[in-house]
Amino acid sequence: MAHTVAHLSAWIAVLATGQVMAQAAQPDLTQNPTPAPEPVQAPEPGSAPGQPEGEPPPEYYVEPASEPESSPPEPGVKPPSVDTLEPAPADPQTARRPIPVYEPPPPPMAQHISPRQSLWIGAKMGWFVPFGDLWGYCINDAYMRCVQVDARPWRHYAGPGPMVELDVGARLGRHYNIFALWERAVLGIGTAFEDDYGGQRKGDSDFWGAGVRVSSNPDEVGLLVEFALGYRRARARWEDGVELRLTEAPFEARIGLGADVRLSQNVSLSPLATVGVGRFEKAQWVRAGRSGADILDSFDAFSHGWFTLQLGAHFDVAGVQ
Repeated sequence: MAHTVAHLSAWIAVLATGQVMAQAAQPDLTQNPTPAPEPVQAPEPGSAPGQPEGEPPPEYYVEPASEPESSPPEPGVKPPSVDTLEPAPADPQTARRPIPVYEPPPPPMAQHISPRQSLWIGAKMGWFVPFGDLWGYCINDAYMRCVQVDARPWRHYAGPGPMVELDVGARLGRHYNIFALWERAVLGIGTAFEDDYGGQRKGDSDFWGAGVRVSSNPDEVGLLVEFALGYRRARARWEDGVELRLTEAPFEARIGLGADVRLSQNVSLSPLATVGVGRFEKAQWVRAGRSGADILDSFDAFSHGWFTLQLGAHFDVAGVQ
């Protein structure tokens, strides 16, 4: 206990000694008063002494420079957005200006030599060759079955000879022709009865019909196809006045294949090969101008045919291009 009291007394003495020394160190303001310093004015901004121009002294706080205010957007122009940047609309003057596009010139008009429409006339010359049968009958066996046909071919009564044809029609659409025709053939002597009735003379055959022809290239050289349908008659003559007349063949048909060769605006040539078929429904022997019975009353009418090689020349009259 005595030891504790001694320690407390020592600490109190130290504290008292410290207070006395502090009072002694303070000046006596009453005996030697010191004048108060004059207030220092704050330097003007931007002119602090000892500092570079435009740089404030370090003891001053300077706010960061604000971004310049943007001018208000013009009417009709949408300000750009941070999220989406849209391009400004194009200049109206530039937008109305058409973009130049190259267009090739139109193809030139086709120059045709042949007319598009015209009156079409012409003639053909060639060689006529008859073939086929005129009539016949069956040879039957004991059971009335036809075991053999006894036919009379056309060449027994007529042979090949020259022919001529006249055509009159119209050209339609440049590639097509419709026409009426008359074909006349001078038939030669047959092979079976040339010495009968004083000897056979030359015969003849006439064909009247209507046809259509098509040309693939009427301006230069084109493929030619021709079809005709009409009526035919034929005659064979002998020196003593006997005739064989073949008539009533109203559905004779002919088809031709050849070339259409254009020589000028109004003239064309037509080499052509044709083949035809038909049947005479009436055949009579005529003596001294008097007709006999129809041979086909006792026989059956058979089909005949003919073949021709022709060369035609045709003219386009009053053509329209």
